[in-house]
Amino acid sequence: MSDKHVWFKNPWVWLIIALPLSAVVGGIATVIITNKHQPDMVVDEYYKKGKAINQELTLFDNAEQLGIEVKIRVLQNKVELKINKDVPALKLALSHSTLAKRDFNLVLTKNASGLYTSTFENNIEGKWQLSVSPMDDNWKMKTHAALPNLEWTEL
Repeated sequence: MSDKHVWFKNPWVWLIIALPLSAVVGGIATVIITNKHQPDMVVDEYYKKGKAINQELTLFDNAEQLGIEVKIRVLQNKVELKINKDVPALKLALSHSTLAKRDFNLVLTKNASGLYTSTFENNIEGKWQLSVSPMDDNWKMKTHAALPNLEWTEL
């Protein structure tokens, strides 16, 4: 066989092989990337989640009926909360808007000046959802805020 008729020396053959091969490699890379970085916001159990939302709505109504007023401010590593009712302690859930791995919970206790406070080590820059409830979960209040914030935010 002469050099002109050897198939692997023809550049058109390699072009025809390279195009589908690059599509296969790109597809495999896409599958690997999507499996490693799945979104946190997708919920598998929609019905159970819907029932939980309805139960949570009653907690918000309870807070309104009890006339509870809450103000909160989140500094770099400290949370301060004012409330018009006397409770032994409060639960605060900080949920990041897009990154579930950054979510965390705190228990706030009353200090000598009447503020409910707690400290934490987490990085809190960005948009967060703040949920406050008593330890017995009789009511609940929430708001969205860009943290840290030096001003008092009303829930």
